[in-house]
Amino acid sequence: MRYCHLLLIIISLEIYGQNLEPINFDGIVDIDEWANFPSYDISYEIQPGNNILPPYKTKAFIAYSKTHMYVGFNAEAPKDQLRSAIRNRDQVFQDDRVAVCIDTFRDGRYMICLGSNANNIQFDLKFATDDIDTTYDVNFENKTQLTDTGYDVELKIPFSAYQFKNESELIWKIAFFRTSFTNGKESLSQNYAIDRNNPCFACQVKTEVKFNDIEPELRFNIIPYIYSGIQGQKNQNSIQFGEPEFNIGISGRTDLSYSTSIEYTINPDFSQVEADVSQIDVNATFALFYPERRPYFNEGADLVNSELSTVYTRMINQPILSTKLIHQDKKQRIYWLAAYDTKTAYIIGGENQSYSGEGNENFSNILRYQRNYDKGSNIGALITNRILKDGGNDHTLGLSGRHQFLESYTLNFELNKSITNEPDNDWINEEGVIKNRSLKLDGESYSGDAFLFNFRRTTVNWESAIGYEQLSPLYRTPLGFAIQNASKNIYFNQNYIYYGENFIQNARLGAYFDWQFNYFNVQKNGGIGFEAELVMQNNLETAFEFGYQFNNEFEGFNAKDLNFVDWSLDYNPSEKIRLRFGIEIGEEIGFNLDELALGDKLNFRTFNSFQLSDKFRISPILRYNELRNKVDGSLYYKGYITRINLNYQFNRDFSVRLIAEYDDFDKTIFSQPLIKWNPNPFTLFYVGGNIGYSRVETNKRYTSESAQFYFKFQYLIGN
Repeated sequence: MRYCHLLLIIISLEIYGQNLEPINFDGIVDIDEWANFPSYDISYEIQPGNNILPPYKTKAFIAYSKTHMYVGFNAEAPKDQLRSAIRNRDQVFQDDRVAVCIDTFRDGRYMICLGSNANNIQFDLKFATDDIDTTYDVNFENKTQLTDTGYDVELKIPFSAYQFKNESELIWKIAFFRTSFTNGKESLSQNYAIDRNNPCFACQVKTEVKFNDIEPELRFNIIPYIYSGIQGQKNQNSIQFGEPEFNIGISGRTDLSYSTSIEYTINPDFSQVEADVSQIDVNATFALFYPERRPYFNEGADLVNSELSTVYTRMINQPILSTKLIHQDKKQRIYWLAAYDTKTAYIIGGENQSYSGEGNENFSNILRYQRNYDKGSNIGALITNRILKDGGNDHTLGLSGRHQFLESYTLNFELNKSITNEPDNDWINEEGVIKNRSLKLDGESYSGDAFLFNFRRTTVNWESAIGYEQLSPLYRTPLGFAIQNASKNIYFNQNYIYYGENFIQNARLGAYFDWQFNYFNVQKNGGIGFEAELVMQNNLETAFEFGYQFNNEFEGFNAKDLNFVDWSLDYNPSEKIRLRFGIEIGEEIGFNLDELALGDKLNFRTFNSFQLSDKFRISPILRYNELRNKVDGSLYYKGYITRINLNYQFNRDFSVRLIAEYDDFDKTIFSQPLIKWNPNPFTLFYVGGNIGYSRVETNKRYTSESAQFYFKFQYLIGN
């Protein structure tokens, strides 16, 4: 019996030992505590410098248990140079910060980067050769500590945050990064030197880390939510509210293996915590693009993104059910999303404008396969389908590839075929035809195609690119964003880059040429341009662009010899102030005038941020556009949109925010107060409202036209 007790004690100690934290996870990087673990020096400044010594010392450490990876950073910085504030998650990009980046497949396809600023505010992103996705979310832990010499950061990252093939010995590529500030100068440093002749920075990571006999948990979580709100519209002199709205739903994720996961959502609430920033459309003839910010669609977004915008998941408007499967291993990646959508966003792209309408239910499907090779090279196929409930369907078939060779050269191509069987309804009821097909949705069937090719060369001081793109008149992307078709476009650009260590930190000089025709070989536009960018000390950046268009043809009106000048300035001398503004003057067609005309344009923009304390930030925005008659200077139109965001951050989880926006074009005011609690990427509670005002022309006063009040609570259960 005694031996049985001893055996039980030994087994218990063994189990306990496997789950012990290798370090005391408290945010204090004790050098003695981390002494037995691998350490790395962040000793190369890569921006604005080119592999020079960074301004401050930073040392990184790594350890692991059966289920988690632990990363420590000891970052030195004088207190008067340390920038850091208490912010919302993922809003640390004006702060001193550190990060660890992992490539589990060691082929440069992407790296997942997780980090923190000195005030314990997390950020995460997915970094690929041609894209940085800051909407990517990982549930991990971090703790920080301010010290006499700078700050310490410790990260506790579950191995389940990554997809990989689990083996007894894992070898991953790892990189460490730090952003710091010296007298206003921003510096990006890392633990390895880069070769700027090679555009694939992730492929250049040499550091590898080994993990033996880990036992990560497979992810299994559910996220139930409850939402309630009430809306009102103006009725005579008051707001008349309807019945309260009440919704519940659930989403979740299950790992089928370490390389395959499935996500689902049932009756999701895709309302956004923050309203989209309004865009000026007074002279626009094509649908406006808004970024995808719904968390469910973020995982795997890098796999379906493309230059032809064949997939634009905001076209899946209000699904009541959706599932998504993602698989990736050493050789391949698979993405499969299916959704039943209650609203169909229908867009027809044209030569001079796009046409849109809204319909009822549809079934949507996106299937993507990618074969991966070293240096981020790949080849893949894509299928999208949308089947409408009351008849009609749309399909897109595509091939794409990327190949990097001789270090500095990259080839990209995309080839798509679309098949459209229109519904017979009044969602779009425009007069007119496109290649003998009516714009009305009257049950016609047709097909189209799109092709893109570009070739790029990147060296230390030179960047070159040449490309060709064409979209046929009847090309459609049911789940994409092809808004301008019937075009053939060739372009070329050349840039020279200079790296300095004095007042001018970085300079870029460039020239470009583009030439566009329609499918009747009518020259739509063509032109040349010159660009210059300077990065100077004290975080001062400026850019200048001059463009000359040979012509710009629109519906038979052919303006010639157009030019424009654009100048912008970005000044970020301290963490308290960031000022950005730009001005553009030149010539432009008034596309939406009663009679087409060429006018003189003036566009002004400013985007600013004032950190009044560690917790309180004000961010005002102003954009102004005008177009005047070239002969007598009379106005065709003018107006502006101004917006202010007031944010008070009590701590990293709890904040209060007020957004107010005035649209001078429509003479409307919009306000959105919000209280938010967000302890991790997937747990969220908020209560707020939207209030809209419009001007009554008879008395020039603003009265409330609509109001909405709501709350939402969702909670992550599981890992």
